[in-house]
Amino acid sequence: MIIGVPARTAFEKFVKVEDGKHPGQKNYDGFCIELFYKVLNVLEYVLIYQFDPHNGTYDEIVHKVYNKTYDAAVGDITILANRTTLVEFTQPYAASGLSMIVPVKPESSAWMFLKPFTTKMWLVTGSILIYTMFIVWFLEHQSNPDFKGPWNNQIGTVFWFTFSSIFFAHREKIYSNLTRVVVIVWLFVALILTSSYTASLTSMLTVQRLEPNVTDIESLKRSNVKIGCDGDSFVRTYLEDVLKFKSYNIENVSSEYNYEGEFKSNHIAAAFLELPYGKVFLNRYCKKFTTTAPTYIFGGLGFVFQKGSPIARDFSRAILKLSEDGTL
Repeated sequence: MIIGVPARTAFEKFVKVEDGKHPGQKNYDGFCIELFYKVLNVLEYVLIYQFDPHNGTYDEIVHKVYNKTYDAAVGDITILANRTTLVEFTQPYAASGLSMIVPVKPESSAWMFLKPFTTKMWLVTGSILIYTMFIVWFLEHQSNPDFKGPWNNQIGTVFWFTFSSIFFAHREKIYSNLTRVVVIVWLFVALILTSSYTASLTSMLTVQRLEPNVTDIESLKRSNVKIGCDGDSFVRTYLEDVLKFKSYNIENVSSEYNYEGEFKSNHIAAAFLELPYGKVFLNRYCKKFTTTAPTYIFGGLGFVFQKGSPIARDFSRAILKLSEDGTL
């Protein structure tokens, strides 16, 4: 039994084909290969097989099963309606869908603390502080010894008193009742300002970093930017025929490790990955990228056999058993 295995995969966590120690020898690894071995252990008979690496697209490997070049195909092959008319799929062993991966907004800058208030608000706040300083000095400097002395000492004292009074850390005594009224009003205003500032800054720090640069597919198409996908999968055709992206705006990305570089160089604005690949990618780059809705759902990932193959039913039964006992 000759079984085709995708040798040109974007995400090696699922299928990985490497050269062996000897000429012509291949080593097969990955989640799909491990699952295949587990299924063989569940089968009630011994299956004689031989892996054959396929250097082509996923549609091509499905057609090789259809035209009986291969007896079966093992790998991360998506169950699609047009493929089920040609071959027999097993029970899906993993969910599949299409998700859009986009970069999150850049990390907060060193000047992030200024953003909760607008420029006008900062000017108003500064004006209130200076006005309060002047009134306190005017009412206190003639009778209060703490506010006397050289001009630079008086300015420093009144500034420190006004600012530290927000935190009730001032040490200077107040002699005038009018000053006490001014300070009470200042503390009330300062309380409102600090509460508003703290709430706004906290919201910005916790939410903004997770906000994507691109929010939906329509904005991508309107802006006419490039997007990336695995060119060997069905995704490129789906993007062109169903989601109506222009062909020249779709870039083929051959490896999972190339996506970050494509984003970093601004070569692509978004990547469209099948759901299992998207989870692997976000698990590695969770601080830099995120996924946006909607997610387009497909039939799942399964193994491929020729139409009417009884082995396909045996594999489906074994996959269900592995799923039920928690092995899958």
